[in-house]
Amino acid sequence: MIVDFHTHFIPAAFPEKPAGIAEPSWPSLRPAPDGESATMFVGDNKFRDFESFYWDVEKRLKSMDKAGVDIQVMSPLPELVSYWLSAEAAAIITDAMNKACADMVSASGGRLRGMGVVAMQDVDYAAKQVDEIAELGLSAVFLGSHVNGKSIASEDFYAVLERAEANGLPIFIHGIKPGGLERIEGPGLMGAVMGIPYEGAMALAGFMATDIFGKFPKLDIVFAHGGGMISSVIDRMELVWSKFPGPMQASLKTPPTEYVRRFWFDTVVFNPDALRYIADRFGTERILAGSDGPTEIGQTDLPGFVAATGLPQSDRDAILGGNATRLLELTR
Repeated sequence: MIVDFHTHFIPAAFPEKPAGIAEPSWPSLRPAPDGESATMFVGDNKFRDFESFYWDVEKRLKSMDKAGVDIQVMSPLPELVSYWLSAEAAAIITDAMNKACADMVSASGGRLRGMGVVAMQDVDYAAKQVDEIAELGLSAVFLGSHVNGKSIASEDFYAVLERAEANGLPIFIHGIKPGGLERIEGPGLMGAVMGIPYEGAMALAGFMATDIFGKFPKLDIVFAHGGGMISSVIDRMELVWSKFPGPMQASLKTPPTEYVRRFWFDTVVFNPDALRYIADRFGTERILAGSDGPTEIGQTDLPGFVAATGLPQSDRDAILGGNATRLLELTR
């Protein structure tokens, strides 16, 4: 069985902005006349066009059949986590997206699983939303790498992690709104190319340096894009940890190269050699196949990509579906 753990969806419609909420960045979706696509707007500004398989379950299942994928785990587009909106607006929009995701899961005959999103700028409300995500039958909580500049690893957000652990819901961390874009030259897309992996590594390192599993030992934390740049800096972190034990080991007793193996990672790294390195360093038992689809901009042909690593067949089977099955069965 092949489980694609990293895919995205958008709802078929966003709720109308209630009277009295002055939120200039309220999202909306304007269907094309042919019904095969729609354009998303953020306020009055066009964001991008989307094909209908982002919200149409039947078309999504057909695309899965074509790709040979048995189950997809859906998360909202990272641009929709809504942390930068007013807390009231974010609560309405994230609640609506969670319901839309649950409806897609229900209509899929078991082939879709979903992740909920929470309004992290209001931590108390977000913690309640985690309970609601579990009640909706969703399988995980989707979080961005920071909340308006504050690391997702900050203790300010522990109430959300506590509810996720209590409900048996993994959290899936995806890089969002990279910092330092003014220092990245070239076209605007370079911000995502360079910044998203950086954001993932910063969040992961923050969780390690503060011993997140010492506080939440039963919590499962999954990182998009293979944990970003963490594989290229983990040995540097280990060296500093060993050379400066006072500041580093006060909060992290375990060597970083061992601690990092407690996280989960997806395969969206775009090169089988990079995936093989992650497998060798961090272990195959916590790697989850992911495409970053449903568009072909993501990582297509999951079986071929994983096979190109040269890993044994048992490891390939675990990455392609066995690990995700184990993780999701533990939660729901």
